[in-house]
Amino acid sequence: MELQNMQDRSATTDDGVSGGASLPVAVGQSETRLGLPFQRPSNRRQDTTPWWRLFVQIRWGSILVVVPTLLLVVLVIQNIVFFHLNRPQDIVKELGALVATLPNSIPDHNCSNLACHWAALQTALAKLKAGQEALAELKAGQEAGQTALAELKAGQEAGQEAGQTALAELKAGQEAGQTVLAELKAGQTALAELKASHTAICSDLEASQSLLAKVWEEIRSNKGLLNETLKDLETDYKNMSQELSQETKELHNFSLTLSSLQQKVVDQPTLNRELHAIMARDCSHVMAAGMSQDGIHTFFIGSDRFEAYCNMSLDGGGWTVIQRRKDGSVDFYRGWNDYRKGFGDLAGEHWLGLQNIHALTASGAYQLRIDFTIFNGSNYYALYDDFSVGRNSLDPEKDGYPLLVSGYSGNAGDNLASHSGMKFTTKDRDQDKASGGNCANDYKGAWWYNNCYDSNLNGMYKATDTCGNTNAVWHDLGGSYNTCLRFVEMRIRPRK
Repeated sequence: MELQNMQDRSATTDDGVSGGASLPVAVGQSETRLGLPFQRPSNRRQDTTPWWRLFVQIRWGSILVVVPTLLLVVLVIQNIVFFHLNRPQDIVKELGALVATLPNSIPDHNCSNLACHWAALQTALAKLKAGQEALAELKAGQEAGQTALAELKAGQEAGQEAGQTALAELKAGQEAGQTVLAELKAGQTALAELKASHTAICSDLEASQSLLAKVWEEIRSNKGLLNETLKDLETDYKNMSQELSQETKELHNFSLTLSSLQQKVVDQPTLNRELHAIMARDCSHVMAAGMSQDGIHTFFIGSDRFEAYCNMSLDGGGWTVIQRRKDGSVDFYRGWNDYRKGFGDLAGEHWLGLQNIHALTASGAYQLRIDFTIFNGSNYYALYDDFSVGRNSLDPEKDGYPLLVSGYSGNAGDNLASHSGMKFTTKDRDQDKASGGNCANDYKGAWWYNNCYDSNLNGMYKATDTCGNTNAVWHDLGGSYNTCLRFVEMRIRPRK
């Protein structure tokens, strides 16, 4: 600001630089007296003083005022001239020289006045400060770079060590990878073998499934037979339980009999009869031992032992009952095992069993008597002088327990002779001569069927009204082709 004020007071010099002070300009009406400005009053009254007095007053007053003023003006002018002629010019020159050294990037670096030089210097100073700050930042960045370089060197050393370690691990990994690759190749070979085995297993599985399907069909076809076998086993279990109970009773009776025999040792004839009754072969032996009451007895034939019901009152007695139907309480539509072993209640409806009938009649010389009572109460009978089941058969089970019967007499008609020589047929063992199916299945029974029957005494029980071909019948009995049987009993005894 001081330089600017100085510039404003300076006048223009001979070298073209501005300098000098501007004098004030009088405003209004003015005069100049003795070289000094004098302001004339605007309303001057008429002066009557003589002109020469006025001249003298003005002259001395002016001298008193002008002299000090002139001295002061001389001093001021001297200072102004000295300042404007010497110092400002030097300063301006120096500033111009300094500005001339500034870079071309500084605006107005070729200017010629003091204000322009001052602005350029301020701009240069600002850029210098910015440069110093940038230099300081550059130094700080250089120091940070040196620190980073040191850290980089340390990192390179650590990286080299880590790289060497990683290289060693990579080598170990390559070796492990080669081992895994070898194992993978072995696994691929094993997988190929496994696929081949899987293909073979699938083929075997398909064959097994086909075989299983066939076996399943066979199982389904034999389901009925298995059910019947299960029922037969249940019946056998019940019969065995009953037989065991009966044997227990018989052992008890046998013990009592032995005790009685011990007391009768001296009575030899009585002893012989009782021993004969104990070891009886059939009901005729029991009757020969003096026992004439109907009832159940135990028989011993070789290694066979079984029980049977004895009829001691009909036609001289001594009859062993092999079949009885009287009330329909027992189901006779059964399978082969039941008919082979026997079933039912010996005191009621029952079948003695093919193996027991065979044991009684295998040696021959037995007769058969069949007694009938039809629905109206009429009684009939058929007597056969020769009867046997499986006679002279080494394996009667395999041979089918064939029937041999002959020598008919009676009033029921001969409806059994046509069955002589036939094997026994049940619903689960077809051994008849019918070409169209199983007679036992067709007529709901079990018998020595031919093609198919003249008698069917093991058919469905019915006591009254008209019977059909699935019922227990004896053809033409009582004048009707299928007469219902209220009662039927088959008995055997040795021929006399």
